Amino acid sequence: MNIQQNPFEDRWPDLQDIFTASGAEGLVSYIHDREESIERRALFLMSSQRISRGQNITRNLDDVVTTSRAAIDEFFQQSQSEQDPEQSRLRLEGANILSYNLAADLAPCWVDDDETREPRHHEEGIRCATDCLQWREQLEKGSVALSMAWWALGVHQAGLGKWHNSCESFQGALETAMEDAKDNATPELAGPESSFSVNIATGWLEFAKWRSGDASSYDRFLEVMSAFSLQLDRQDEGREEALAGIQQLEIAAQRLPKKEISS
Repeated sequence: MNIQQNPFEDRWPDLQDIFTASGAEGLVSYIHDREESIERRALFLMSSQRISRGQNITRNLDDVVTTSRAAIDEFFQQSQSEQDPEQSRLRLEGANILSYNLAADLAPCWVDDDETREPRHHEEGIRCATDCLQWREQLEKGSVALSMAWWALGVHQAGLGKWHNSCESFQGALETAMEDAKDNATPELAGPESSFSVNIATGWLEFAKWRSGDASSYDRFLEVMSAFSLQLDRQDEGREEALAGIQQLEIAAQRLPKKEISS
């Protein structure tokens, strides 16, 4: 799904003009009207990627949601109507990737992205993460992919102040991360030698428990932050992952609701 491989790359200037003149809804309508299924897929994919990145356009989350949701739905609908099993799987894989990317875009824990997340953004994130959990099971994507989907669900539940629900989701993220650790003979508990999947799931789980009222979780949360800090001395991809983990959790502490919010 690399944007450089998109066969309709030269169409972006026209799509950008439509977006500028008619907004995300106008762009979606234009792409929906294309007759060829491959063209719709390619144009939705390219548009959702460019708008998500804010590439030469003004980015806002509602436009990201509008274009990405249209792209997800297009890929999913084509997966359902496709008669060839392998092509159907590829279309569902596309929907799965786009859905996770949208859930991640909407998460309120990224450096240099301080746009306010409204409840509708978290609700869309929950929808995306829930779909990913189902699709990743169906596609047999494995433990790490499921852990990521559980993480996305928990983050958006936390964004709505549903800390008790998020604890359950982060527990799912940790359990699937531990399954992967067991399969790969790596530590199943958080620590400097543990995988990013185990450490980030543990960090979010202890953070959510703390926000849910479990004061004892704060010390375990700090242990995860210490583990990430020790990994900063590494000279491989683990260093970048550790930095991302620290930033996620620090930003979450600043931006997410301080306590449970009832419906």
